[in-house]
Amino acid sequence: MKRRFILPAMLIFFLSSCAYHFVGSYSSMPNGVSNVYVENIENLTSEPNLQIYLRSDLINELDLDSRVNVVSKNKANGYVYVKITSYDISPSAFSASGLTSMYRCLIGVTVSFKDKKGYIIKDKSLSSYRNYNAKDDVAATEEARNVVAKEVLSDLATKIKDELFVNF
Repeated sequence: MKRRFILPAMLIFFLSSCAYHFVGSYSSMPNGVSNVYVENIENLTSEPNLQIYLRSDLINELDLDSRVNVVSKNKANGYVYVKITSYDISPSAFSASGLTSMYRCLIGVTVSFKDKKGYIIKDKSLSSYRNYNAKDDVAATEEARNVVAKEVLSDLATKIKDELFVNF
């Protein structure tokens, strides 16, 4: 009589343990989108070339993700539209003498993800920032600003990619 209950109990135990998986490992994009095209990024700021760096970083981020393929426009079933809406450099810390000792680079974007029919799947605003130290030399401060701006754009590319897979 005990054998009759042991076999079903063992079977239930083994079958339930087969359902183990990592959360997020099977995440996919919405509406069956698997092939995306990153449209040319629109730069609404007066800072030149931000759109070139952001598009390149975003394509690289998406290429590294096995859940999506970056393809040409005619092969895509999903489209990523990005507008750089703000670029701001502002003082974020001051020395004892009252001079700026640190600046903040803040970049904001809007992202739209559309399916092949043009329906908006997701529409969101994102931003990122980094601080950098002011240098004694103006040229060195400008170089630090340029390096930090590229880091902020790289961070935004990661945020955009992550946003395409969140809450679907």
